[in-house]
Parts: sequence; structure tokens; C-alpha cells
Amino acid sequence: MPQKALLRLVYIMGIILVVLFITLVAGIIWKARHRPAPEATAEPTLTLNLAAADIRATALDGDRLMITTLKDIIIVDVRQHRVMLRLPLNAP
Repeated sequence: MPQKALLRLVYIMGIILVVLFITLVAGIIWKARHRPAPEATAEPTLTLNLAAADIRATALDGDRLMITTLKDIIIVDVRQHRVMLRLPLNAP
């Protein structure tokens, strides 16, 4: 009699294990399909008030962008979105 009870207990634990595994897989699938939409983040902008015709050359070196215009040389830190240096060009 004790062996029949133990065998019945093993069957019940096996059924519980299968049900929990199916529940786990269903939960993973549900989570994957019901993800919240990613929030749109606004990219920071830097306004230099330059016309496209004024720009003569650009150069990028690491995090620094150099913009040569008719009147200035502007160095911008690309990661921090700020103007680091603005050198006026002397006209001859």
C-alpha cells in the first residue's frame, strides 16, 4: 500500500511539474509580445545659425567637429552638444 501511495504522489508531482513548465513558457511568450512601446527621446540640438552656403569645410576627429565657415572656425564637442571654441578668421 505505501508503494501505491508513493507512485500516486510521483504522478501528481510530475503533472504539477509539467503544468508549471507550460505556465512558465506561456508567461515568457506573453511578456515578449506585450512589451511597452519604447519612449521617444528627443535628441539634443545645437543651433549655430549658419547658412549652408557659409560652410566651407568640416572635419571630425574623435568627439570634436571642426566647421570652417567664411568668417569663423567653430569647434563643437559632439557628445556634449556644445561649442568649445569659435575663432574668427582675419580677412586680409
